[in-house]
Amino acid sequence: MDNHCKIRVNQSLYETIAIFGHSNMKSMTHKKVESWQVTAAIAAAAVFWFFLFSPVVPGLNFWFVLSIAAGTLAAWAIWCGGVPFELKQFQLKAIGIGAVAAVMLYVIFVLGDLFSGLLFPSFAPDQVGSVYAMKKMSNPVLISLMLLFVSSPCEEIFWRGFLQKWAMNQWGNIPGWLAASACYAAVHIVSGNFILVMAAWIAGLFWGLMYLWLKENLVPVIISHSLWTFGIFILAPVM
Repeated sequence: MDNHCKIRVNQSLYETIAIFGHSNMKSMTHKKVESWQVTAAIAAAAVFWFFLFSPVVPGLNFWFVLSIAAGTLAAWAIWCGGVPFELKQFQLKAIGIGAVAAVMLYVIFVLGDLFSGLLFPSFAPDQVGSVYAMKKMSNPVLISLMLLFVSSPCEEIFWRGFLQKWAMNQWGNIPGWLAASACYAAVHIVSGNFILVMAAWIAGLFWGLMYLWLKENLVPVIISHSLWTFGIFILAPVM
């Protein structure tokens, strides 16, 4: 009887520890995000993007500032809401979906470049050219590494994994998706580049819809963003 009681006590203790450990781990990865945290994050993003594009502070390296900005916002997002993905989600299927989505978005932008040139011949080519002119600020290898492994993943952690997730929880899936995509486009307004703002809006809608369709699985979205930026800026620019 004594041995039986000891076994029952040890088993109950193990189950209690297991349940506590599971709930604690869950709370670490899915924290409740407060409205003030989202407001502060959007304000910080607006400030970062102001410095990215503003002529008030000349001489800043766009790619390094973008990486710092995206990394800071991602760190804030993780601190407020937890890590929005798990390492085990990086599977071949997720990578394949992300790669196909990157190609799809690239084709959309090739067509968009064609139509924008026809609709806005007086300024569209120059505005697209000004975006590609930023490639001169750094070595293509460094730009590639920052796009693939820093800025693109960190932007997705913030814009989709944090902001859009919060917005969908607050207002519903479709309104939250549209609101987050609008914010993503809005921070680019300071650039004064209409084509860039529209490009950010379309890309934001695309990745936001992916995030929604994949039931908040952020990994394929990160893959798509990383491969797309590498492709359109380095591997095969549209102009």
